[in-house]
Amino acid sequence: MTVELGVLRKGSWWAAWPAAVAGFCGPLLGLVMARRLPFPLAVGVAFFVTWFFAGLMYARRFPPKWGLPGWLAALVTGAAAGLFTGVLSYYIPWNQ
Repeated sequence: MTVELGVLRKGSWWAAWPAAVAGFCGPLLGLVMARRLPFPLAVGVAFFVTWFFAGLMYARRFPPKWGLPGWLAALVTGAAAGLFTGVLSYYIPWNQ
């Protein structure tokens, strides 16, 4: 893709790669962790970890508003993803 000055820049997909990696690795890590932990807890922890790191990458590229530190925004993102998927996997067990 070129801009007006003729400089090649990365496509729009480049901004979304951390979410794609987190969305792909979260369920896989959850299945691996489910060998030792109860399934909803394993899925919640796996999604917390993956989305925390994705949130750190996004916070570095796009700083959060309201003066919120990047690590705190990533922590909130990971906690929300982990809580949502942990509760969802409790009510809809997909490991069978």
